[in-house]
Amino acid sequence: METPQHHLRLPAAIPRHFEKLTHQSQSENSMTSTFAITRRKALVSSLAVAGLAAFPGLGSAQSSSWAPDKPVEVVVGVGPGGANDRTARDIERFLKDGGFTPAGSVVSNKPGGGHAVALAYTLAHPGEANILQVVGGVMLSNNILGRSPISFAQFTPIGTLFDEQMVFAVGANSPIKTAQDLVDKLKQDPASVSFSISTGIGTTNHISVLQLAKQVGADIKKIKAVSFNSSTEGVTATIGGHIDVVVTTPFALNPFVESGDLKYIAAASAERSGGLLAQVPTWRELGYDIVVPAWRLIVAPPDLKPEQIAYWDKAIAAVTDTSEWKAMLEKESLVPHRLTSVETKAYLESEDKRYRELLGSISQ
Repeated sequence: METPQHHLRLPAAIPRHFEKLTHQSQSENSMTSTFAITRRKALVSSLAVAGLAAFPGLGSAQSSSWAPDKPVEVVVGVGPGGANDRTARDIERFLKDGGFTPAGSVVSNKPGGGHAVALAYTLAHPGEANILQVVGGVMLSNNILGRSPISFAQFTPIGTLFDEQMVFAVGANSPIKTAQDLVDKLKQDPASVSFSISTGIGTTNHISVLQLAKQVGADIKKIKAVSFNSSTEGVTATIGGHIDVVVTTPFALNPFVESGDLKYIAAASAERSGGLLAQVPTWRELGYDIVVPAWRLIVAPPDLKPEQIAYWDKAIAAVTDTSEWKAMLEKESLVPHRLTSVETKAYLESEDKRYRELLGSISQ
C-alpha cells in the first residue's frame, strides 16, 4: 500500500517528544553509543551506581565455559528512535553495566526492507555469538506475506524480554468517541474507517486491526489500513483528521493524549494498565477477545554452540531480574514477558501459526 503524500504540519508536541530520540552518532561502528539521554537513561545509569551486586545471575553467566572476547553488536532493523531501537539501546546498556560484554558493545542500526536488511546481516554471520538482534512480529509477517525468504526458524532464539501494548486512539474532534462507535462503523461498512498501522502491512499494529475486524464480523479484505514511514506521520494524520484511528504503542501516543490532541478508546491487552491507560477499557472487557502483544525478543545468528546460548540465556535472565529493569518496565507501561531460549523457540512457533491464520486471509 502506498504511503499517503499528505503535506501535514507537525503538532507542537511532536518535535518535543521525538527530538530526544533522533540524535545519535552517525558511525555504526563506534564502540560507544552517543545516543541522546532519554527518559529511561536515569534508570539504566543507576546500575553502575548500584554495582554488580544488582545482577543476581552474574556469577553463573560469567562462570560459563564461554564469554564474548570481542565487542558485542546489538543489531536492530530500524533507524534511531521508536520502540525497537529503544529496546536495543536499553539491552545494550544493561548488558554492559552488568559486565556481560567485557570487550565492549555497540548498537548497530540497519534499517531497510521492514527489518529484512538487519535480519540478512545477522543470518550471514553463522556461529558468531557476539551478534544479538532485537526483533518483533514483523520478522514473522515479512516471511508469511512473501516479502522475505528469511524465516524465524533460521535464527538462534536467545530470549523474550517484554510485551508492548497496542492501543487504539482517535483525534480529539473525531466523530468516533468510544470503542463501541468504532465497532458500529465497522459492522455497517468496514471500508468507512481508516486505520494508521505505522510502518507496514503485517506489523503488530496491523494484526490488532485485523483481529478487531474478525471479532466484530467485518470483512477483513475491506479494512482500510494505511502505512506510513513512521509512527509520527500516522499520529499527525490522525490529529489532522486525515486518518480515523491510529493503532500503536503508549510510548508513541501518550504525549498527544496528555496534550489533548488524541483520545484513547481501547487497548488490545489482557488487562488494564495504570497511568493514562487506567480509565481505558480493554477490548476483552468490551466483549471482544483481542489481545495482541507487541513482543520484543532477542535472536542470534544460526549455529551457536550450547555454551554460547547458555551464556546469553543467563545474562538476559540476570538483567531482567534486576529492580532497575522492572522499574523501567513499569514506568513505560511495558508488560513483563520473560522467556528462556527454549521457551522463546516454542513461543515463536506458536506466534507464527497465529500470524499465518490472520495474514493468510489478506495475502490470497
